[in-house]
Amino acid sequence: MVQTAAAMEFYNGYWVNSYLPAADVLWMVVILIVALLALWQARTFVSKF
Repeated sequence: MVQTAAAMEFYNGYWVNSYLPAADVLWMVVILIVALLALWQARTFVSKF
């Protein structure tokens, strides 16, 4: 699936005009943090048994 130049320009403009700093990378960092928290919670939950 090939994106057009207009679609890529819109996508890049969306992230540039975001309220969050480095929003194009920040969402991946947030997902990793949530995943690590979930693993930690699962580990502490299982260790209680």
